[in-house]
Amino acid sequence: MNTTFAIPPQTFADFELQGWETLSSAYDESWGHVTSSFVPAILSALPDIEGRGLIDIGTGPGYAAKLAAQRGANVIGVDFSATMIEAARRSVPEANFEVADVEALPFADGEIDLAISNFGFQHFANPASALREISRILTGRGSLAITVWAESSRNAASLILEQAVERFAVQSCRTPDGPSYGFLWDIEQLQSIVAEAGFVAATLQSRLHVIPWRLTDADELFRAELAGSVRSGARLRQEPPASRERIREAMAKDIQSNYNEDGNLIIPMAAYVISVSKP
Repeated sequence: MNTTFAIPPQTFADFELQGWETLSSAYDESWGHVTSSFVPAILSALPDIEGRGLIDIGTGPGYAAKLAAQRGANVIGVDFSATMIEAARRSVPEANFEVADVEALPFADGEIDLAISNFGFQHFANPASALREISRILTGRGSLAITVWAESSRNAASLILEQAVERFAVQSCRTPDGPSYGFLWDIEQLQSIVAEAGFVAATLQSRLHVIPWRLTDADELFRAELAGSVRSGARLRQEPPASRERIREAMAKDIQSNYNEDGNLIIPMAAYVISVSKP
C-alpha cells in the first residue's frame, strides 16, 4: 500500500520543535485543562495498567503520565521538546522522562508493555512511521491508545477558528504544511495502516469522546489559539493587526451567537480515542 502521510523531511518537524520549545507555559495555561480532560478516557482504553511499563509519547507537560503513575503504572514520558520534558519532570516527579523522537525511540524491541499518546499524533511529521516505531518497542500483546482531535464538523474550536480565518485572513499561510492525519478518522484506512505497523487490525477500536469547554469569556478561544498553539498561533501572527482583530471579533461573535447556554459560553471539544493491540 502506498502510504502518503509523510511530508518533506525536517521542515514541519523543525517548525513544531521550535514552537513547542517556546510555548510550554502558554500551552499549559491555555490548553492544559482541555487536553488533560481526555486522559481518563485514553487510560480506560487500555488493559489494566497497574504494575506495567507504560510510555507516554509526546508527553508535553506530563498530564497523561501523571495520572498513569497515580494508577500504578511504571511510567516513562518522552517528547522531542526539552522544554516540555523539563516541565514534566517538575510536575510529575514520580515518573521518568527523556527527550526522544517518536520515530527513533531509545528502547529495545519489545521492551514496553503499553503506550499512550494524548494529542501527539497531529504533531508527528510521519504518523505512519510513528506507529511502526511504537509497535517495535511494545511487547507481544502490548497495547497502544491515542487521542486525536475529531473533524472540524464535530470539533467546535477548529470550526470556529477555520471559518473566521477563511473569511477575514488577508495573508496566505506561510507555515509548513503538516501531514494529513485524516486517516486516523477513517476506520478502514486506519485498519490497513495499523496492520502494516505490526498491530492486529481486529483489535482496533475508535470512539468519539466529547467534553465541554466552559469559556471564561468569548475571547478565550482566540487567546488560546494565538498564545498556546504552534500552528494556529503562527498563522494568526502572520496577519496584520487589522485582519487579526477581525478574526478575533468573528470568533467571539460566533461563540456568543452559537455556543451560549443561558449566559454560559460552552463549546464542545471532540476527539477520537483510538486503541489497538499487538499479536
